[in-house]
Amino acid sequence: MFSNLDSFPDEHTLECDLCIVGGGAAGISIAREFADTALKICLMESSAEYHQPSQLLYDADQRPPKRARSIEGGVHYGAEAIHSRLRFFGGSTNHWGGYCVPLTPHDLETHDWMPESGWPIDWAELSHFYPRAQALCEAGPFVYDETLWQGTGVKHYDFDASRLRNRFYQFSPPTRFGDRYGDELRRARNIEIVFNANATNIGLRKNARSAKSVKVKSFSGKQATVRARHFIVACGGIENARLLLASDDVATTGVGNVNDLVGRYFMDHLYDSVGSLLVSARPDRLLQQYAQITATNPSHPLSGDEPVPFQAALCVAEQAQRRNRTGGAAIFLRGDWETADEGIRAVYKALDPASEAHASKKGSNLLDILSNLDTALPEMKKVIQGKQPDHLPVLFCIAEQVPNRSSRVLLDTAHDALGARRALLDWRLTDQDRRTFAQMPALLAAEFGRLGIGRVHTSPWLDDEAMYLYRDDFSRILEPGRHHSGTTRMASTPDRGVVNVNCRLFDVENVSVAGSSVFPTIGYANPTLTILALSLRLADHLKQELE
Repeated sequence: MFSNLDSFPDEHTLECDLCIVGGGAAGISIAREFADTALKICLMESSAEYHQPSQLLYDADQRPPKRARSIEGGVHYGAEAIHSRLRFFGGSTNHWGGYCVPLTPHDLETHDWMPESGWPIDWAELSHFYPRAQALCEAGPFVYDETLWQGTGVKHYDFDASRLRNRFYQFSPPTRFGDRYGDELRRARNIEIVFNANATNIGLRKNARSAKSVKVKSFSGKQATVRARHFIVACGGIENARLLLASDDVATTGVGNVNDLVGRYFMDHLYDSVGSLLVSARPDRLLQQYAQITATNPSHPLSGDEPVPFQAALCVAEQAQRRNRTGGAAIFLRGDWETADEGIRAVYKALDPASEAHASKKGSNLLDILSNLDTALPEMKKVIQGKQPDHLPVLFCIAEQVPNRSSRVLLDTAHDALGARRALLDWRLTDQDRRTFAQMPALLAAEFGRLGIGRVHTSPWLDDEAMYLYRDDFSRILEPGRHHSGTTRMASTPDRGVVNVNCRLFDVENVSVAGSSVFPTIGYANPTLTILALSLRLADHLKQELE
């Protein structure tokens, strides 16, 4: 059932077994697991569709202001604090790009070079839930290895596995969770989705060991209280911390914050170009290897009535991470070879010693160059001068941010339209994060050189002199990934995290947290698939507990 808070009497009280705060991927996937059970489920969501006043509740001030003296001292997050999230039913799946990729066993391990690394659950436990998460995303079977290349005609280079490895991504349509699963939840006899219901406070009992209610408020001023046996906070990586910190009427430091860890370890993926590739051979083979592919072979695992596209990326190998003491990173090759005309293609056929241009088709290749001199000559000039031609690969990197206690979400002194304190974002990187980027051109250059593919031109911002010049505003050259994580991190003990192995607050027995805010580390995998896997795991745990 769908309802609206404004249709209730003021100060109304709703009673349920499970109250879910937030209707994004995590909240919706958990609610589905309880459909048509004996349990009463209430899900609180700000809006049924995009609503500008609701979206403005996501505005957040930032510390430091736009200029900082170093990346360790803080990085301005720009406008992404408000624009990287969507506050209506379906959450950020409403602008999700559809990238599906799991974490790896290595991502979950403790690393002596990475502070506060290590998950309290192992790969076997987490991977058990990935196939169900795949189905929710409408992706293919849980296959993420080189068997995806079989039958596609892709001839791939064999890179040194101690330096680089291939990582595979599948693509959801992408699934908009509100649109896809809304009718199903509306029809469920035991589920009520309440819109225009903005959570402002988690009410604790006097002993602060359990929660009794959640207060919600509409833009018209209507208020209601939701009483439940168990509560799940599923509002996103910034808002989860904000709501817990703001609920300070009983526990003065906020709910779940006995050890001052709520809001800390804010992490995001880091995006930027790390260089470009000056090829000595035809670029189409390399670009085809790392292009998005839709398999048509009926025996392919991702083929079917609606084939699922996939794509490979080049990633730093675990051995290289250990040697360089860095985080993980993936490289996507972005080029415009498909739009290159025959003259440009002929130039690179001529440069390729393995090309047919050096044998029977030498004459026809020369004719292609002569027939397209207007495009072929400028391309040849760039090659001779060692410049990056327009149609060749740019090396675009997504990198892991390592855990950093000083990077955090706090509460601002300013208030939003509903009277709640705004979030204050203090995003801090380290030199280790810069080195994670800096290692990639060197690894690629070594392998591309060994295999005769070409030379790598490193982006100027990665050298030490440029880092000194850019130290006052690192965000001028770096894009956040918009994957807010880590602010209610999972741990085996309360001195290291906010939630336990089952995503329940250590110090409040009936409040759980869902979403990427529980990630202790983030790897370099897009987070949606893992958010769903952990949400399904949490739902299974609560079914046993509540039923």
